[in-house]
Amino acid sequence: MRSPCRPSALHDDPVFRGHKTGHNGASEEALPMARQHRVASILEAEGVKRRDASLRARIKDLLKRALSRIVDYRINWIFAQNTAVEAPALPPSIEITVFDEQHLAAFAHHPDARVRSAMSFERAGCIGFVLLADAEPAACIHFADRSRYESVSTWPLANNEVALVNVTTLPEHRSRRYASLLIAQATSSLVPSRYRRALAHIWWNHHASLRAFRNAGWQRVGISIEISRHKGRWYSVHLPWKVRS
Repeated sequence: MRSPCRPSALHDDPVFRGHKTGHNGASEEALPMARQHRVASILEAEGVKRRDASLRARIKDLLKRALSRIVDYRINWIFAQNTAVEAPALPPSIEITVFDEQHLAAFAHHPDARVRSAMSFERAGCIGFVLLADAEPAACIHFADRSRYESVSTWPLANNEVALVNVTTLPEHRSRRYASLLIAQATSSLVPSRYRRALAHIWWNHHASLRAFRNAGWQRVGISIEISRHKGRWYSVHLPWKVRS
């Protein structure tokens, strides 16, 4: 004779439970809770990462401020072009020509102070070129020979070398690769026909400028590190950089 079923046994049987179970035995009510816990854990981990990144940025900024109270410093990559580079083809709407007085107003009276300050190179007699987009000035570039070169402590310049000292693109014309076009075209008109090599120093983490020079075919040839106590003498170290063939 079969023993009577105990009510407790029926309630222990998953078939007779008040809720269903998943394939691994967990209740369907418990599964959403587990997912919520996992999502919460992921969000918490992301929050920790963001807080850590923010803390590192604050510490870095604090160290830079502390260092700036003790010394001034300048760190520049040195780029060069010493070979005849075929100038890239220009789009029909683009023209590159020698900088002259008719182009001066577009830069000298621009609302951006950084654009206006670039005209000091033109007034100093540097060799200038301008990029015209639809016949309107969009970017300019200046080169200085040794007689007008003022950054000897950053990197020396030989008599047969020229330094690229300014590249300025008007804000409304940026992100169109005009700087690379202008660097390549202007340099090809000077090197090697008039000068053996062109040099430029670029702030070590100014990525847009570094990218523009690389796209124009220039190569990194050195690094310059300059340190000075406030209002004191500058000490510089010039380290050559091996050019990859």
